Amino acid sequence: MPSLFSGKQITVFGLNRSGLAVAELLVSLGASVAVTDTRPAVALSAEIARFQGFAPNGRLYLGGHPAACIANAELIVVSPGVPLDIPILCEARARDIPIWGELEVSSRVCPAPIVAITGTKGKSTTTLLTAALLEAGGLFEKVCVAGNIGIPLAAEVQCLTRRDIVVLEASSFQLESTLTFHPKVSVILNISPDHLDRHGTMAAYAAAKQLVCTNQTAADWIVLNRHDDSARFAACTAAQAIYWTDSEPPESWAASGFPLPGVHNVQNALAALSVAKIFGVTPEQVRRALENFDRGHPAFAHAFELVKTVNGVQFINDSKATNVAAVKAALASLRPCSVGCVPVPRPLSAETKNVWLIMGGVDKGNDYTPLTALVRRQVKGAILLGSHVERLEASFTGVTEIFHAATMAEAVQIGYTHAAPGDVVLLSPANASFDRYADYKARGDAFREAVHDIPS
Repeated sequence: MPSLFSGKQITVFGLNRSGLAVAELLVSLGASVAVTDTRPAVALSAEIARFQGFAPNGRLYLGGHPAACIANAELIVVSPGVPLDIPILCEARARDIPIWGELEVSSRVCPAPIVAITGTKGKSTTTLLTAALLEAGGLFEKVCVAGNIGIPLAAEVQCLTRRDIVVLEASSFQLESTLTFHPKVSVILNISPDHLDRHGTMAAYAAAKQLVCTNQTAADWIVLNRHDDSARFAACTAAQAIYWTDSEPPESWAASGFPLPGVHNVQNALAALSVAKIFGVTPEQVRRALENFDRGHPAFAHAFELVKTVNGVQFINDSKATNVAAVKAALASLRPCSVGCVPVPRPLSAETKNVWLIMGGVDKGNDYTPLTALVRRQVKGAILLGSHVERLEASFTGVTEIFHAATMAEAVQIGYTHAAPGDVVLLSPANASFDRYADYKARGDAFREAVHDIPS
């Protein structure tokens, strides 16, 4: 049977993991696909080889987006990293060429129901916890984890059936280019300012997140944090709302072996529990899944991980904290647990004013005001590293002592030199990493290396 895409001339923007996956999916569905990328061919040898392997007659437009790349296009598909307001896409709109994202294409051909998880902080952890709980329930033949967590849905959809389920991490970049996306369950963990360098305003950022639930019906569910601004999204959808709160956690979740430190991970687990309840996962299955949860997934690397303790000083790698909400969660998790009966194992000191905080990088339009009280109460010194630290310095001058570092090794050394036993040197940047590193992982690796170079 011909697909929606059979015989279509389609141009994919972005020859990256997501772009390649959706290009291959479209070719398999009968489309004629061209790809375009701003990077030159010399930087894309592996990607070009893969593309030509499944689309030997496919056209390549590299080193920019020339007008020819959309000349014959009947549909444009953008990778999440491609801003929707670049000139060539504005021209495409003027020509009435539809512009979809990879998620829009993939979800249209996905036979399995989707649980879509979004929010400013905690998406990856909640996605993996939700998948673990649904697997423990044994209600589906396959539980597929996909999306922003590193596995494009486009790479998985043709291996799925109606008897499976997808647990999808959905970013604002993915959601903003959807039209008909319709998950069975949507989860909005929290909303706070992030990616304002791309979205422009908080309203635009929230509008992108809202697309996770816009097309849901009364037969669907939306899971929300009752004490977060995201709770207002219940009024924007026909889906049945289920709320969770960390002030009264359910007894069924209190597994003594829960392996994820931090109060923020308690919140992630409660959101996952709400999804499990929708699908009828039993308390015993929940308990067993949480106790056996594997923290070894790559998504947990560089996320509030204890690297090493040197002479009583703990070094925490939270390089994945690229926004203010994530840093706030990290600092809050260094304080005594306030969640009551829920155990929150932490390899950290519960003392206050014992943190040396390494921050900086590429500012994404952050407002650092929400951190002021925590920094004043907990941070002995802020160590600023990166190309956009002026606003950080202005925000924390008079709040805590300010230091500047030229390299990660110097930043770590400053923290260690001034720290006393029981202190924590925390890398939690609140900024993107692209001024100095390929990504947050490379930045975290640099922190790890610098820590391991400290003589015990």
